[in-house]
Amino acid sequence: MREWQQTKFKDLVMPDTVYYQTIWMVRDLYRMEEQLEILENEINDGAIHTTSVVSDIKADYDQVNPTEDKVIQKAALERRVKAVNDALNVVPLAYRQFILDNIILQKSYNCFPNKFWRIWKQRFLYNVAKNLLLV
Repeated sequence: MREWQQTKFKDLVMPDTVYYQTIWMVRDLYRMEEQLEILENEINDGAIHTTSVVSDIKADYDQVNPTEDKVIQKAALERRVKAVNDALNVVPLAYRQFILDNIILQKSYNCFPNKFWRIWKQRFLYNVAKNLLLV
C-alpha cells in the first residue's frame, strides 16, 4: 500500500523523507516496546556480563561497561516510543486504532463512514515528527 500525505493542510505537510522516516518509526513501535522490556529486564536482573579492566589490558570500553551501553540504548528507544505515544494521545480515542492499524498493519479503511481519521493520521504523523525534532 502506498503512503501519501494529506496535502490539503499545508501546515502539516512534511518533506517526503521526514514523512517516510516517521511512518517507519510508527511501524517499528511494537518492536521497540518489546526491546525496551528486554533491556529493562537485562539491566534490572544484572544479567549483563563484564570483563575486568584489571585483568584485560586491551579491554574494549563497550565490553567493560555493557550496562552503560544498554542504558543508552534504552534511553534512545524510550525517547522514540514516547514521541509516538505522546502524538497518539493527541488523537481522539475513536481514531487511534484505525490510524495504528492503517500505518502498522497497512489496513485500508475505505469502508469507514467518514474520512476524518485521515486528517487525524496526518496530524498524528506530523506530531511524531515534531516530537522527534524532525520538523
